Amino acid sequence: MSTQKSIVNGIRGLVTTALVSMLVACGGGSGGGSDDSSAITSESIVARGVITQLGSIWVLGVEYETPKGGSYHNDDKVSSIADYKVGQWVRIRGRRNDDHVSGIAEEVEYEAEIEGFADANGDINGVAIVRATNINAPGIPDPLTEGTRYEVSGIWLDKFTIEATYIKEDDDGDGIDEIKGFVKNDGPSSFDVYGITFNYTGTPNVVDGDFVEVHFDSCTGIKPDVTCTATKVEFEDDYNDEHEGQEAEYEGTVNMDPVADINANCPGGVAGGADFMIGMTCIDWGSMPSNGWKDGLTGPDDMEQGMRVEAEGHFNAVGILIAEEIKGRGNRVRITATVDTDSIDGGTFWVFDNIVEVTTQNGLTEYQNLPTGFDSINDAGGSGSGLEIRGIRMTPTSVLALRIKGESVAADEHKLRAEVDLNGAEADTVTVMGVTSKADENTELELDDVPFGGSVASFLGMIDDDADPTNGSRDVVEVKIDTTNGNGTPDESYRADEIETEEEDD
Repeated sequence: MSTQKSIVNGIRGLVTTALVSMLVACGGGSGGGSDDSSAITSESIVARGVITQLGSIWVLGVEYETPKGGSYHNDDKVSSIADYKVGQWVRIRGRRNDDHVSGIAEEVEYEAEIEGFADANGDINGVAIVRATNINAPGIPDPLTEGTRYEVSGIWLDKFTIEATYIKEDDDGDGIDEIKGFVKNDGPSSFDVYGITFNYTGTPNVVDGDFVEVHFDSCTGIKPDVTCTATKVEFEDDYNDEHEGQEAEYEGTVNMDPVADINANCPGGVAGGADFMIGMTCIDWGSMPSNGWKDGLTGPDDMEQGMRVEAEGHFNAVGILIAEEIKGRGNRVRITATVDTDSIDGGTFWVFDNIVEVTTQNGLTEYQNLPTGFDSINDAGGSGSGLEIRGIRMTPTSVLALRIKGESVAADEHKLRAEVDLNGAEADTVTVMGVTSKADENTELELDDVPFGGSVASFLGMIDDDADPTNGSRDVVEVKIDTTNGNGTPDESYRADEIETEEEDD
């Protein structure tokens, strides 16, 4: 983070401590909040994102108090703050204070994305469950145990694929398979939700774009041809019932391909200003200032299908979210490297001396300058060839590739951009995705595009490498690495030619 950001976060920490003390003294927190709000200004907000901390409830870097009298629901049941779990994807309606790090939650709603039995592949009715790096799934095996029922919360990456942020064994006792999502391809006797076809002839009638919860059984086939029988369909609360001017923060995955989805579901389609979608929320970045791209994003070219982002802005008169900021979430990765010799195995390969694993997925991974797709990497001469890889960090040392582009890469021009693991200030090292690089007096250092003139240790010490939400998420750094010496381990680190930080999320 920048020096200015460090100072600001320090001040915020003191202010937050003072506010918490005042709230406790006045009976605040989830028990009911202070009556003296004369010094605080706030605005109405709707937020959708993953819970990162509880006590109050933290979503998208904002700590929301949960006063008595609020509306709190967990899987359609009236609940309290004690019923929520870190990792659950929730919707919050309330007010956000003008500091953008605190607020009041008037409504909190959680529902799982899918519930059902795991099959022999660890999938649930054909839906692949890939785990986020910060997943909350204590005691849950990977892959999931065949024949055991699970409840999964997270973010859909694509049809048949969920990035799970929370998993538990399904213990509600009803034994009902459920999925929540948007209707597509509705017909006289069937409709689709996230690629699964549901045979259905009951009521209510559904049409494309409806947000529904489906209860189902009797599934047959394997993806992409899974068919189930819907036993019950319920309309969910309106996904977008926001009024003009309503402020919003949404976390989810980018959908901008095919354009047909945007034209079919957004008012006026692409011509009307919609550039991409998060779920069924249409988002326009056209009027966003250049400094609105944050946390590893520099502009539209960085946006990838399936990439996890946060969009903040306000709704216009026709229901399009006019973005004021778009932030890359902590799971995005960009790698420029050569393929490690003899590491190609099926749809995976390794880079940085077999430290970072790159996996691909049919239908999700896009290939550029590689005429035969993945096979181009595996062709004669492919091992050791240069690639630019953009994707999603799935474990501390693995990435699911959304795009792989063939390009020339010299041994001293490898690059790795991701959330930092360890700033290693005392040893003048930085570790990203398990790859350790050592800086020296010749390493170029930049804080948020500003050259840094101090020591390596002081520079690295400013990099936030913890998951404490009170000072923001971990910093994103890009390291230009010379791989001609060392092997990327802490004991034999590479040399860092450049280290740059990206502005972190508040």
